[in-house]
Amino acid sequence: MPQKKLINEKWFSADIENPLEQVLMGSLCKDCNTLYFPQKRVCPNCMHMDKMVEKQLSKQGILVSFTTSHVGPQGFDPPYAYGWVDLPEDGIRLFSLLTDCEPFEKKLKLDMSVEFVMDKIKTDSDGTELYGYKFRPL
Repeated sequence: MPQKKLINEKWFSADIENPLEQVLMGSLCKDCNTLYFPQKRVCPNCMHMDKMVEKQLSKQGILVSFTTSHVGPQGFDPPYAYGWVDLPEDGIRLFSLLTDCEPFEKKLKLDMSVEFVMDKIKTDSDGTELYGYKFRPL
């Protein structure tokens, strides 16, 4: 069985063995109330250091832009889709791979609702499966 590893442990609330308990973790500045993903140690808005606290991000978002790729880097299995997802509850826009959406032309639409899932992103050259966040249509 291949080894599994999170791309970045700070992005998630639970370990890789509990994918249903996973949520994305951002950071909230206690001074200016600005939320960020990925997490920051220093607030880029007000420049205060050590005022950041962890905050769970919403699991649901809106797909605002997307494209498909039929050629990919080593370890990625084309074709795949990716795009920008807004998390309206959090005021955050993030770039994400999309999953469970083939055929793309029928399942992906602008402004559609999507949800966060933990999924395999790619297989490393040593066979390690790297897991991270993706979004899928609701």
